[in-house]
Amino acid sequence: MNPEQLQQQLQALVPQIVAWRRQMHMHPEPSFKEYETMAFVSSVLTAYGISHQKGVAGTGVVALIAAPHHDPQAPCLALRADLDALPIQEQNEVPYKSQVPGWMHACGHDVHTSILLGTAVLLQAHKENLKRPVKLIFQPGEEQNPGGASLMIAAGVLENPRVEELVALHVYPELPVGKIGLKEGLYMASSDEIHVEIEGVGGHGALPARFVNPIDVAIAWMQACQQFVQENCPSAVPQVLTFGRFEALGSTNVVSATASVKGTFRTMDETWRAAVKNALQAKASEVAAQFGAKINLTIGEGYPFLMNDPTLTQKVQGILVETLGAAQIETLGLRMTAEDFAFYSHHRPVCFFRLGTGFADKASNPAVHHPQFDIDENALEVGVKCMLAIALS
Repeated sequence: MNPEQLQQQLQALVPQIVAWRRQMHMHPEPSFKEYETMAFVSSVLTAYGISHQKGVAGTGVVALIAAPHHDPQAPCLALRADLDALPIQEQNEVPYKSQVPGWMHACGHDVHTSILLGTAVLLQAHKENLKRPVKLIFQPGEEQNPGGASLMIAAGVLENPRVEELVALHVYPELPVGKIGLKEGLYMASSDEIHVEIEGVGGHGALPARFVNPIDVAIAWMQACQQFVQENCPSAVPQVLTFGRFEALGSTNVVSATASVKGTFRTMDETWRAAVKNALQAKASEVAAQFGAKINLTIGEGYPFLMNDPTLTQKVQGILVETLGAAQIETLGLRMTAEDFAFYSHHRPVCFFRLGTGFADKASNPAVHHPQFDIDENALEVGVKCMLAIALS
């Protein structure tokens, strides 16, 4: 294979990749309802003669590019992208602005999918050079529990042929275009949602003997939970317990009968994760009894922690150093954010790396999940170049 020829083909395809990204950006869809996006991905794969199955786990697409000189059922490499968008009203004034009110590709899944489509097209053109089959996973529902990755695994995406390694990239506006960020080992946290409904006794604010204030109950419970995690967390285990919503609709002299609290717990150790969830329930029982109230606690099971396999990550880093140059590769720190690609990491070796998408000429770039998030579209070529190098190496 002639590397210069491949680069020329990539550059010729870039305008099409940009167009795919903009098409998807204009038409974002919610998690597990990515029907038009699924159809669009399928239409592109069909146009280039790439064998695939759609409707996997509802709205997922799985393609396979066989290596002609190898057994089609031989263990394969998988590359993954995600399809869903976020319930955010876009504030960018660009020609490809979201046309769906209240929804936006604010986490870059349109970028991931267009990069994987471009990678698929070029791998198909150069499949004679593949050393093993490559499975392309276009996954729904990354942004919503139970996580599309868990459903794709249940649907058998890691088998037939068996996936032996998985790689994915993610937009990263904190790095300028051309840069890549990696971290081997523990990288991202598990995430569980905390939903609390408190039932007290409402009444007149001037008559405390006649009411049980759910605000007092909620504060006591939150403080008890924070004290538990601070006093009992193993020193080497990262964790975050945060309460982000507290609502009790009373007034200056009206005590509401109910209150609600929402929060998140994140960590990087499954034993400690289970211990904290048990403790949250135990503290709810203790505090409810203390106040004569009811605390109804629901913990939404989220994603596990993400572990980048050290051997695979070192291998990917070596490939990217050779592809982009050592100066373009950065080592990242731990993140307490979550990503459902973590589910794959508990079944197979994975490497999840960051693609710099920041505009170099801007003082700051809005982060993902921001209504003004956008990318320097030169990152699309870099992303495809990285994925191609990994798949062909």
